[in-house]
Amino acid sequence: MKKIFTASFILIFSTLVTFAQTEGIVWEKDFKKAQQAARLSGKPLLLDFTAVWCKPCQMMDKEFWVREDVIQASKPFIAVKIDFDNEKGVVSKYGVSAIPFVVFTDPLGNMITFRRGFSKKNVNELNMIFDEMPKDFSPMIKFYDALDLKKDDGVALFQIANAYRGAKMLSLSNEFYKKALKTSEIQADLEKKTNAFLSLAVNYLNVQDYKQAVEIMEDFLKTKPAGEFKETALYFLIFGSANYNKMKDADKYLQMMKTEFPASANIVKAEAIIEKAKNQPKKEK
Repeated sequence: MKKIFTASFILIFSTLVTFAQTEGIVWEKDFKKAQQAARLSGKPLLLDFTAVWCKPCQMMDKEFWVREDVIQASKPFIAVKIDFDNEKGVVSKYGVSAIPFVVFTDPLGNMITFRRGFSKKNVNELNMIFDEMPKDFSPMIKFYDALDLKKDDGVALFQIANAYRGAKMLSLSNEFYKKALKTSEIQADLEKKTNAFLSLAVNYLNVQDYKQAVEIMEDFLKTKPAGEFKETALYFLIFGSANYNKMKDADKYLQMMKTEFPASANIVKAEAIIEKAKNQPKKEK
């Protein structure tokens, strides 16, 4: 009797363990409800755009989303299956033109990154995104709440931009910096305004969008910054202009630096940047 009981217990326990190991991703179907849940919890969204006729989507369901490591990696997210044929509003919102299409967003639904298709390369990239994506946005909830009350709350926009920049979500960070700079609070706060301009430029330089970096710093110069902030702006302008193949502009800003900051240690660096850019093959403007 004892042996029968023991054998039954082992069988039941093994079944429970197997069930726990094979329990898959819990996919939500209602995007609006999922977005509300993400907003309240501070969890990011994982959106899988799919359709019944999409064979690569079906392969992804059978080969990728069922993997134990992927199931575990998806747990910090609110996962949503989006029907490509029936959810036209959501499809349009994220610019989905072909599937499979996987989108990662912040709790507000702002796209952070995406991957299209199902291939070995995409799988490796998705694994990397799961590793690198921020998993907990709950410290941002108070700022999200502030934006619910006042969509142009400059301080909230600024704080979110800083946090996203720290999490290396540079493109999304820039969107919040731009919105913050349009508010009266940030325009009236010299320190925050300066920080926003310089952070924007650094973000653009880091993603090698030199044109945008130059435009931002040219706007910053119009605010008449002084001292080290102007020197930094000129250095960024030299770096951006040289890498954008605007050598005349780079030389112009270098001369301004030499005139206004003759003792600057950045002069030698700036000259080296210009010289290096002149020796590089011309880039498309």
